[in-house]
This record gives sequence, structure tokens and C-alpha cells, in this order.
Amino acid sequence: MRRVVILDPLWPLEESADVLATLDVVVEKAAAASGDDVVAVLAAPEQRIAADLLEHAPNVRLVGTCSTGYDNIAVAELQAQGVTCLHVAGYCDDEVAEHTITLASALLRGVHQLDRFTRAGGWWPFPREPRRLRGSRLGIIGFGRIGRLVAAQGNALGMEVIAADEFVDEATMRVLGVEQVDLDTLFETSDVVTLHAPLLPSTRNLVNARRLAQMREDAYLINCARGPLVDHAALGDALLHGVIAGAAIDVYPSEPPPADEPAFGWPNLIVQPHSAWYSPAASLAPYTRQIDDLARFLRGEQPDGVIPGGS
Repeated sequence: MRRVVILDPLWPLEESADVLATLDVVVEKAAAASGDDVVAVLAAPEQRIAADLLEHAPNVRLVGTCSTGYDNIAVAELQAQGVTCLHVAGYCDDEVAEHTITLASALLRGVHQLDRFTRAGGWWPFPREPRRLRGSRLGIIGFGRIGRLVAAQGNALGMEVIAADEFVDEATMRVLGVEQVDLDTLFETSDVVTLHAPLLPSTRNLVNARRLAQMREDAYLINCARGPLVDHAALGDALLHGVIAGAAIDVYPSEPPPADEPAFGWPNLIVQPHSAWYSPAASLAPYTRQIDDLARFLRGEQPDGVIPGGS
């Protein structure tokens, strides 16, 4: 009997039973995959599938993560060994885009500051003037599915939307009502900078001390993508010294953040518990879609979520 090992202890196996019932496999949860009978390994973003997987489970032919990002999988190394690598794209695009625009609105309007100010007995004058969204410049880094949804919502609110993405041409952005700019222009001129790029070696610490220094003193940063896209310490320094007006983060260098996470003491910062992706509809989708893809693979069909570069 072939085995499918799921590394995520929270994976809802009951959602998978019917789909896999006729496929002659046993699905089990384990902390690691080993044995000649293991044919597939699935994980959540918190578990890593390493390049040496086949040393322990030599007959694995598919690995997958129930997430859009796949930096937890040694994709290139495993693909080179003939392993198909899967992710789940698009299951929470609307949620992340909506959360991003909500945070942009909260930052520009000063909602979090005004809440604390009022609770402390304040009334007038305001600690920071609320600003109009219409006409504000929204700078989007990464113009994939989520970046385009954020752009559409920004346009609907009357914001001036610009974007930087070396893999998307100017004509495509123009059709969607977005001006293509380089990163220097985006950081220097945006009222709000929001990140929607994948975590790659080339994008790690994309937002660093130099980039933060390029931003205007009244500008804001939003990160609902991946924590390591931002140099965490540099962001703290920028907030503590007023280099930028504020920020909102839904992701961290390590998750969940420790109780003594320094960000909890930084001024003018909205913190979120990696919740941008969530809605009741989105909570089960990555699991069910990953299992559907596993079933396709076991039947000899092409899965939907093959990571580019794979077989």
C-alpha cells in the first residue's frame, strides 16, 4: 500500500477521505517522511520539505505545500530529482487584497492612532491629521494576482496607483489603470508602499534601511506578503526615529512572534496575527485543493498547482 505523509499536524484529514478513497493509498500524519512506500509528502508553510527528502523516502514523486508561497520547499533541488512540486495559488487572493486596502485606509485615516488617542481622553487636536485616500499614491511592489486586485481596489477608491514588477510589461499595467515605475520612484513618491512579491533570494530584505530612507516622512509601509521581505530591525529603527510615518505588518521573521517581539513596542505600527489570508471560505480551500491535486497526480493526470519549472 502506498503512503502519503502529511507533515502538518493540523491538516483536516476528514476533508480528504472521500477524494482519496478509491486510490489505494494510506494517508497519515507524521513529523517526518521515511520509507520506500512513501509516494507523496504534503506540508503547511510551517514545515520544511528539504532537498535530502529522497534519501529517507526514495520513491516520493510529489511534494506539496497548502499555501501560495513555497519557500518552505527545496523546489529546485527536488525538481532536479524528478519530484513534482505543488502549491495552492489564488485561494485567498481576495482576502489579502481586501486586508491590504483596509490597512492602507486605516493608516492614512489614522484609525489606530485615533482609537488610542480617544481612549486616553484625547479629543482635539488630533495626534496626526487623517488624510484623504482619493488622490493618495499607492505603490505596489509585485504585480501578480494579489497586486492586481489591490490595484483595482485602489483605483476604485480614487487612489493614484503605481507598481514595480520587472516581469510585467508597461502595457499590461496601463490597461489595468496602473503606471509602471522603477523601485526608486515607487519608494520616493508613494504615500503607501505595499508588498506583494514572493520570497526569493533576490527579494529577501527588499525593504532595507536604504529603501526606508527613500520613503517620505509621511509615507506608510504595508507587508501582508512574507516577513523576510523586510529587514525587521531596519523597520523598527525607521519607526522609532520617524523616518516613515507608520507601518502595518501581518507577517514576521519568525511565526508566531515571541512574547518579547520588539515590534510590539514600535510606535505607529499596526500588527496583525498573519490573518490577511483568512475567511471561512479560504480556511479549508488550500487543504481541499491540495488533496484534489494529489488525487489527479495519483490517477496519472496533470495537477493544477504545479510550481513553475516542474514536470
